[in-house]
Amino acid sequence: MDLAGFDLNLLKAFDALYAERHVTRAGQRIGLSQSAMSGALTRLREVFADELFIRSPTGMQPTPRADDLASPISTAIQLMRGVLQDDGFDPETADHIVTIAMTDYAAFVLLPQLLARLAIEAPRLDVRVRGIFGKNEVIDLLDSGEANLAISVPIDSAARILMRPLLNEGFACIARPGHPAFAEGAGIEAFAAASHLLMSPEGDRAGLVDRKLAAIGLERRVVLSLPQFLVAPFVVANTDLVATLAARVAQRFAAVNVGIAVHAPPIALSDWPLAMMWHRRVDDHPATIWLRDCIAEIARSV
Repeated sequence: MDLAGFDLNLLKAFDALYAERHVTRAGQRIGLSQSAMSGALTRLREVFADELFIRSPTGMQPTPRADDLASPISTAIQLMRGVLQDDGFDPETADHIVTIAMTDYAAFVLLPQLLARLAIEAPRLDVRVRGIFGKNEVIDLLDSGEANLAISVPIDSAARILMRPLLNEGFACIARPGHPAFAEGAGIEAFAAASHLLMSPEGDRAGLVDRKLAAIGLERRVVLSLPQFLVAPFVVANTDLVATLAARVAQRFAAVNVGIAVHAPPIALSDWPLAMMWHRRVDDHPATIWLRDCIAEIARSV
């Protein structure tokens, strides 16, 4: 390839297409019309001799060649931005778009306060949230540059992924008021005998509670397994199901009176950590540093 004749703006177009998987949204991301973005895609296909992105019912899906190109192109763009941008970062005038990959728990606990703070301190900073439904997805999103930050349970990863602890979370049980599993004098056997709801992003049918019960010779029946927790309190309030979930979530829903009672788990369950992660290539990026500090301060406050 003759670099002297290569339009470097095509790299921005590729990066936007890989992040958005949609021609119109990719154009909006970098300030191009739909027709201009389509033209950029045509030129990219000619340069790399590959389709790169193929239309599907769920959007423009990248080819294996596009997957191979995504990380080095994203890195190259970040390096160019680092060379060209000012040394300072002023949140009051910054008009960045930041993408944060978050579990539903992280969004529930942190996002309201984060957006309230950004509205005052960085009113032109726009946030896009990507859901996380599995640990491996965190590395993929950070490697590809689709996310600037990720917030989830810590992951075992290569040295290129950096991490900052945010908070520890405990567990609480929720049930309808007057549930016999939590009646006065009820023990662990009554808890195990109840019908249970399990939160599992991966769709598992067993979790930490099952392992703890098995260790003392008991088992429970999981009637319903959910990938997200938001509907759980409403299901519990209208059924005899019992759910064990993050304590902050249980307390928040109880506070708004959705018809649940909160109880301490009748079995010892260890706390679990929430962490913020980012790729090493953006470790020194001023906007990302500022945002990381904001999120860490919010996590300390909750």
